[in-house]
Amino acid sequence: MDIGKIRIIAGLVLIIIGLLLIILPLWQTYNILTGKTMPSQVFQRPESLKINTNVSAIDIGGQVQNALIKILPIDLVNNTLNLATWLLLMWILIYGGGKIADIGVKLLNGPKQ
Repeated sequence: MDIGKIRIIAGLVLIIIGLLLIILPLWQTYNILTGKTMPSQVFQRPESLKINTNVSAIDIGGQVQNALIKILPIDLVNNTLNLATWLLLMWILIYGGGKIADIGVKLLNGPKQ
């Protein structure tokens, strides 16, 4: 095989890999955002956070913690962090797929004259 054919084959393989790295994360993210699947659970809900009923008037930290648990449920925080982590990972994969496909296109175009 001559060098031209190897470059063409390598370029096509890189384009296909790059497109897969773009399409598969987009499909999975679409399924997550439409509610068909859940993102992977990176952040878990701590079981120790419960409203403490034995808080005295002097314990300001306990009162603030109870107020925050009532206002901002821990499940909402965990789900938001898990979704943000998932979207960041998918963005990295899509960006990498674009760069790999770009290398494949450069191999197909050949050296600049």
